[in-house]
Amino acid sequence: MRIVLILCFELLSVPLVAQIVNVEGKRNQLDQEGWHGTVDLNFDLTQNTKTVLTLGARTNVQFLKGRHRVLLLADADRVAANGTNLVDRGYNHLRYNFEFGQKRRLAFEAFNQVQYNSVQLIQYRHLIGAGLRFSLYQTDSLKLWMGSLPMFEYEELTTDIVERNVRQSSYLFFFFARKKFEFQTINYYQPNLADFSDFRLTTGTTIELGILRWLRYVSTLDLTYDSKPPVEVPNVVFTLKNGIKLEF
Repeated sequence: MRIVLILCFELLSVPLVAQIVNVEGKRNQLDQEGWHGTVDLNFDLTQNTKTVLTLGARTNVQFLKGRHRVLLLADADRVAANGTNLVDRGYNHLRYNFEFGQKRRLAFEAFNQVQYNSVQLIQYRHLIGAGLRFSLYQTDSLKLWMGSLPMFEYEELTTDIVERNVRQSSYLFFFFARKKFEFQTINYYQPNLADFSDFRLTTGTTIELGILRWLRYVSTLDLTYDSKPPVEVPNVVFTLKNGIKLEF
């Protein structure tokens, strides 16, 4: 049995309030049929000059049967200091894949997603879409995937603004591993099909470097650019985390 303990030390961290869910990075690549998944819960309370409350819950569940794959993701986070929300966000994401061909490098996928993010003034957002996912190249050490699908977006802001848009969601996933080095990145581009000046870009990149047989360095960057965010919300939000991973 392998037990993995991750000790994180954040050199730089700005709370990521990303509007795009990195689904590819959360996919379980296991080929064993049936149900597989994880559920994580956390609760922290700190009292000093301020009262800081941190709540979090995450679910990653996958079902595989033949060529059918179902992925269910749920995530919620809240950080409050003296009753003021510094982070208040969450989403539910359901995705279905049907794989074609003997090597299964082409798949149809459809998804439904609901989310909120009070810090970014998103009271309610509902996304629904469907399209194709391709494996451009795949070995144990190198993977290159891309996907493209149109989606309908319904959004209610805390400022009482309501928007309805049709966007094209395209992504490119790249993974490379060699000896003690691993690199993976996923990049999303989501333009508004009625106004291409309204678009979102998200990148999620992780680097792992083996230092010793049981010790690895891990660095993760998540960054989102929104060309037309709600008023008072910055165009760019990001998180940069650095840590070490112990394996024994």
